[in-house]
Order: sequence, then structure tokens, then C-alpha cells
Amino acid sequence: MEITVPNAASLETVSTNDDVFRLYRYWADKRGERLLPSRGDLDLLDFTYALTWVSLVDVTEEPRRFHYRLVSTGLTERLGYEMTGRYVEDLPDSDMRRYVEGLYGRCVDQRVPLYEKSTRIHAYKLWLHEALVLPLSTGGDEVEMLMIYRTTHSPTPLPTWARDGTDLHWV
Repeated sequence: MEITVPNAASLETVSTNDDVFRLYRYWADKRGERLLPSRGDLDLLDFTYALTWVSLVDVTEEPRRFHYRLVSTGLTERLGYEMTGRYVEDLPDSDMRRYVEGLYGRCVDQRVPLYEKSTRIHAYKLWLHEALVLPLSTGGDEVEMLMIYRTTHSPTPLPTWARDGTDLHWV
């Protein structure tokens, strides 16, 4: 399930995660009357409660690319590989690349926060995850960075009989 997040009340209809609410409110407070806050407006010490799950992604255009400036330690631990300093196109799974490029691209195009919660099958494991994608700008209306809160539960291996030959899909 993916929704745009016009205000904190809209999050309350889909999430029970206090860190998601707090981080969204922080982003909205730093934005003030502007369309988007900048990276310079943020102080990591203000949201230490969420740092285990926060990643920063640089956005470049022509061609559009997403560069992982920092990938959260929690996500790196769950995935089992490091993406900090790499690009989305370096993700080892093509279905995962398409999913991530689509989510990040929608956030950049719409210039609004996006929230997503889903259960996925990836690498023959069941993954429960929740993500809040927050766009950032250095003074204009163009998205130049994304701050992403993404948490996952430890993946559950699928039993052999449940494997249908596909890799990434919705459950």
C-alpha cells in the first residue's frame, strides 16, 4: 500500500509506528511554509530515535539516478550487503531495482512525502517493511535528495513448497 502524505493525520490511518509520525512531523516543521526543507535544515541529532533506519539518497537528473549517500545500518544488516556510495542500478536484483526506482521516482515527480507498507517476497523470504520517503531541496522546488525511513522485520524463509519460481512480488 502506497499513499502520498499531505499531513500527519493521513499517516495515522495506515501506520502505528511512532517513529514514522515523529520523523514526518520533524520534516514538516523544518519545511515551514516552503514546499520542501533542505538537507541543511536537518540535524541528525534531532532524530536519533530513527537513525538505525534512515538512509539519504542523492537525486540527479539527465539521466535521473539515485545515489545512496548513506544506507541505514538496520537495512544493511537485514539485506546482508552494503549500498552506501553506490547507485540504485547497482542493486543485485532487477525486480528490486524497478521497485526502488519507481518509489523514489514518484516521490521526486510529485514532490511530496510517500508512505508505503507492504509484505514482499524477495530471495525466497517473506519481508514485512514500512517506508516513509521524504523529499529535500537545497532552496527550490526541485528534489535533490531523499531522506528515507525504511524498517523491515527479520525476513521469514518461505517453505520449499511455497516457492513459485518468481522472486519479488506482493503478497
